[in-house]
Amino acid sequence: MTMAKLHPLAIRNDSECVKRKFTEPKKEFPTLHSQDERSPFQHDKDRILYCKSFRRLMHKTQVCFTGTMNEHIRTRLTHTLEVTQIARTIARQVGVNEDLTEAIALGHDVGHTPFGHIGEYVIHELLTGQDERKVLNKFNIDPEKVGIGFKHNYQSVRVLMDVENGYCSFSGLNISYPVLEGILKHSKLCFKEEPDFIQYETITNLPELHFEQPFSASIEGQIISLSDEIAQVCHDIEDAIEGDYNSKKLILELIGELIDQGLLKGIEDQPFIKKSDHCKPWIDTHYFKEFTSWIISLIVIESVETIKQNMENYLKRKAKLPYPEPEYYPITEDLASETILEKNILFARLKDLQERFIINNYKIHRENGKAKFILRQIIKAYLTNPKQLPDSVLKKYTAVCEVPEVKKYLKNLDLHHETIRYLNDREFEECRHKIISDPKFLRVLSDYIASMTDLYAFTEYKKLYLEEDTGA
Repeated sequence: MTMAKLHPLAIRNDSECVKRKFTEPKKEFPTLHSQDERSPFQHDKDRILYCKSFRRLMHKTQVCFTGTMNEHIRTRLTHTLEVTQIARTIARQVGVNEDLTEAIALGHDVGHTPFGHIGEYVIHELLTGQDERKVLNKFNIDPEKVGIGFKHNYQSVRVLMDVENGYCSFSGLNISYPVLEGILKHSKLCFKEEPDFIQYETITNLPELHFEQPFSASIEGQIISLSDEIAQVCHDIEDAIEGDYNSKKLILELIGELIDQGLLKGIEDQPFIKKSDHCKPWIDTHYFKEFTSWIISLIVIESVETIKQNMENYLKRKAKLPYPEPEYYPITEDLASETILEKNILFARLKDLQERFIINNYKIHRENGKAKFILRQIIKAYLTNPKQLPDSVLKKYTAVCEVPEVKKYLKNLDLHHETIRYLNDREFEECRHKIISDPKFLRVLSDYIASMTDLYAFTEYKKLYLEEDTGA
């Protein structure tokens, strides 16, 4: 889409808000006639697409465990790609920046944990002392003094700003602030006045992330929140049929009721809908994907109409000229996020179906129970002896450690061995509790746990507790 066709509320590639933390040298190739002409958001999109955290999403759970239940159901990676497609469709129809939209969508879950949201809850509850096992208390660590938490949207921003590496000119991937802001706002924010406020170093006080409002400051970012919700609900239902959950029959009956009640007007004549004189309409499950596609198209089209109207009303309220300069950013009203679905009766019924009869499936609860146990045991092992962590993790902690006693002993080490691994027994025991209660250590530990794939976490648990680590 050319710049001239963008809606006045869209972020243009040359908008003043398109800034990065670090200034970058331009890529120039004097011997070539053509040059790198990618837009700033195309650069962002490519950096996210090519990073390790994005690749690992292929082995992370979306809702249920692909390896033990059904390999045809969605992973965190396929979910991300589907959110991207839905978001780009909406962005094109409402006339906003598709490259920005796609960059936010591709990066929105790169900070997600293994085992889906259950991994997120385990790390956050442990760091804040809310877990029923009170793990930190058992190590005489006061959660209030730790003062940090964990949430995957914050973690996604942290991954792209600080954790990912590979560029010598800057730390992180140096993603532009509109992309980072949209990623942060794709899920619920916690504010300082709220009891569940999450402190994230370098993030929670960053003005470019517009913490003054819970929804994204760009239409493009708001669309990701909407697209993520549409994809989750509709595709979870499709996965429940594909995965043949024990609630499959009930789900199909409830969908039949939605059709019978007239909430899906126009679907009655579709070839995948079966009818008889003695029972409610039902879906031929061989064509359930076609049903899902029909539903998503309906919800997207209704959403597009609402967003277009909201955008025009916003322009009128702001009383700007037809073609203004880019001062519209930040957008100060929620025009296109998931909240526009609150009045959608069909979507509300589908979401209720998802929350009651899919997320509460007994197979998923069993797997979630195992995931909780595995992650807690891994964390307890590392807190018991941090030297069980890989060198790469210990080096990251060493780089940010400010504990005086630890720094004193590290100075005595050769530069190539400057990690807590090489403190002798006396030095390490003197510092051990200070290390494991250091918020910076716990943040680096959380980074490592969150980066794990499902299989890696399973394997790490076995190595720590059940079998010899051969180092192979």
